[in-house]
Amino acid sequence: MPHRKNQNNRFSLRKKAKSTTVTIPRNRITYKLPGDQFHVALKWSGTYNFTVNAFSNQIFPVATPGINLPKYWAEFFGIYKYCYLEAVNFSFQVTETNSRPLRVVLAESNTQDVTPTNFLELSETPRAVQKIIIAGGNQSVVHLNKKTSAKAIMGHNLENDEAWWNTVAAGPTAPITPIMVLAYEPIVPLSVCSVSILVSVVYHLKYFTLNHL
Repeated sequence: MPHRKNQNNRFSLRKKAKSTTVTIPRNRITYKLPGDQFHVALKWSGTYNFTVNAFSNQIFPVATPGINLPKYWAEFFGIYKYCYLEAVNFSFQVTETNSRPLRVVLAESNTQDVTPTNFLELSETPRAVQKIIIAGGNQSVVHLNKKTSAKAIMGHNLENDEAWWNTVAAGPTAPITPIMVLAYEPIVPLSVCSVSILVSVVYHLKYFTLNHL
């Protein structure tokens, strides 16, 4: 009778794996000195809720954040002496919750000429954006978006102005500065509108001249 080999013998001999020590390289920490200039985008957002029964407006600076200081705006002044806003993105989401028709306009202006007395004056401003809010349908909430810069409004780079340089974490002191005006007015005269505005502003900033110089 032929001898039958045990099937388990095939698995009885196994090669032992050689133990090897693996060394994980550690990245060397390198520190890079800051450059003479630094570009960054800082965002500020907020919500306004109020009632309006006549023409009214809000002003948002274009060349300086003003009271709407984005996070880390002041901290960068510990590294750099000066700052210049290269461009600003404005985004407004406007809602009327009292079921009253409302018209809204977003227009560019400056601190010298900003004396808007009526809706028509702002709506005829070049590059102005107009919207109408009507309860129900797709017009109950409107969006107004605008990207602009000081050069687009004033016609020249403000960094060429001698009075423009920032030396502290605050707004510049130039005599005339560009602004963005958001205005609203009830379509039905003397009707009371309940307005809610969600604002988002992104500042594209250029910091320059290191503070140790």
